[in-house]
Amino acid sequence: MIIAAYAGTGKTTLATMYPDKVTDFVCMPYKYYLASEIDSSEAGKGNPDNVMREDWPYNYVEAIKTTLTESKTLLIPSDSRVLAILRHEGIPYTLCYPRRDSKDFYRQRLINRGNTEDFLSIFIDGWEWFLNSLETVEADRRIVLETYQFLSDIIDFGEEQCVKA
Repeated sequence: MIIAAYAGTGKTTLATMYPDKVTDFVCMPYKYYLASEIDSSEAGKGNPDNVMREDWPYNYVEAIKTTLTESKTLLIPSDSRVLAILRHEGIPYTLCYPRRDSKDFYRQRLINRGNTEDFLSIFIDGWEWFLNSLETVEADRRIVLETYQFLSDIIDFGEEQCVKA
């Protein structure tokens, strides 16, 4: 299963909670040439000095296909280019993003986790654009999170994996 989720929805937390069942399949090493580990940390995300790889997003989708197994869930960012390729190749995914009125909550959440102003300018200043885009993307399943809700609130990896929402 693939869950494509917006920034700050709890991908890393969910993967930490269930390491044997979930992989936080970060895109940074596939998207950018990274000079150091800090470049792929929360502080390095959104850095305008990152140099994009020429084969992005195709290299990332190929890595998703190689990594995808029936026994693990991959958590990926909700990048529209990646989602378009997945859709074109017939690879199903669940799309997860916050309600429109959650913007202030997410701004503070991203600040608290150490994201930079550059990152905030992308995901908070571009909030309406991103949500408009995600609302029109074709997805096999769509989950809109309530303001204080995270992936770990809606996905249960007990004996039978299920999405509660």
